Amino acid sequence: MNTALSVFNEALPDFLQNAQSSELTKALAGNINKRLSIRGNVFRMVVGGEEVRKADGRTLNVIIVNAAPKVSRTFYKNAYVQGETAPPDCWSAQGDFPDPDVEDKQGAACATCPQNIKGSSRDGKSRACSFQRRLAVMIVGDPTGDVYQLTLPSRSIFGEDDGDNLSFNQYVKLLIANGRSIENMVTELSFDTDSATPKLFFKPIAHVNREQYDMAVKASKSEAAVRAITFTVAKTDGVKKEPQAALAAPEEEPKAEAPKAETPKEEVPPPKKRESKKVDPEAKKDLADIMKQWD
Repeated sequence: MNTALSVFNEALPDFLQNAQSSELTKALAGNINKRLSIRGNVFRMVVGGEEVRKADGRTLNVIIVNAAPKVSRTFYKNAYVQGETAPPDCWSAQGDFPDPDVEDKQGAACATCPQNIKGSSRDGKSRACSFQRRLAVMIVGDPTGDVYQLTLPSRSIFGEDDGDNLSFNQYVKLLIANGRSIENMVTELSFDTDSATPKLFFKPIAHVNREQYDMAVKASKSEAAVRAITFTVAKTDGVKKEPQAALAAPEEEPKAEAPKAETPKEEVPPPKKRESKKVDPEAKKDLADIMKQWD
């Protein structure tokens, strides 16, 4: 008996053997958010607000295919409650001035805002307004090549390093010092086991192979990658009143210490340049473009 699903049991034609769902098909399915959560120091794959899988170990290899050009800011009046999602009370996509849509602006500018003062957080140790940076990543070993949104809390961006385990900003500097591009590297994500709240380290593991390179190039230009790095409020998975795409509520984010200056500065000394092969001039050009956005 032929059914609507029996076609999926048929052998694919030779020319479709390696085909996956196209961008057209994915677009027709709607803007289903895919997010890599780090809640509870566990890597969790969240699709459409539902956790579908979690990694077994404390490390995860990814390819970073895109990133928000600026560090964003978010402020919540109320304390984070496990299991609850809500949009922030004040926010800045560019990290400089409150966005026009903010109804309860905490200050005229982020630099002079009272919530940006060290000690303004509930614990009196850090800033009440936190830093975030959004990345678009592919998970190594995932044959679909799907793009996931990864939101970095402040300590993952500016935090102290631990040997070869680096904060995000120091990781980028290491790549530049050695003439490498972040999208051409397999990056290991790992948790700082000494941190009470989620904090990520970054480490280069290998160069991408040809198949990974082709997938990363395609993914970097996809609609999913653009959505992943675009800062929009009240689109968190689970926020019912505006169920589109999203600014994630803090991943049990600590009100961690951020740099004292108005513009975040890292106090960690720059990494030493390693001996390496000659750098392709094109790679240098790509890196310059990347740093114009990230720094």
